[in-house]
Amino acid sequence: MLFYVLINIIVALIGICAVFYLLFRLFAWRQGDAHFVIESRKRKPFVLKEISTDAAVFETEVPFRNTGKQGGTIMDFYPRHLLPYEQYDKCIVHSQLANIAAERDDGYWESVIILPGKGGHIRVTVELVSKNGNIKQDLQTFPDMSIDLVYQVVARSEWYIHKARITLKASEVQHALKSI
Repeated sequence: MLFYVLINIIVALIGICAVFYLLFRLFAWRQGDAHFVIESRKRKPFVLKEISTDAAVFETEVPFRNTGKQGGTIMDFYPRHLLPYEQYDKCIVHSQLANIAAERDDGYWESVIILPGKGGHIRVTVELVSKNGNIKQDLQTFPDMSIDLVYQVVARSEWYIHKARITLKASEVQHALKSI
């Protein structure tokens, strides 16, 4: 008889723990989490920032915001340009990004906490260096170049890495070359 009473108590405790766990999960779900959106469609057009005989520097600004219910931290943020030499091999590409609110020139993304409903702007800089020394001539055949913006988020849920894509369009490069 005592054995059955102990089993009933253990089962009741497990049931109470399960109910509390479900209530906690429901509470946490209602609290929400951070959700970052890189608004790549709202980016400013790339502009020619600097040009020399062998290099050209283009820049754009891309807005981002936290659409979630909680604050979150962007721990790391970097660009990855995608221009294989089979597609175009006349230039060497260097890219970096910076948080406009905390500008740095060393390519390092300083961790930043973004509150819900808030955001900022990212400055993406692309430097194209000519392999033969004549950047104006090399850029005449420059194709569209995708750039992945890769970022790591730490929030209430487990950390994750996500990416958004922007494109340095050939038309933007041609328009910039005509304006100089």
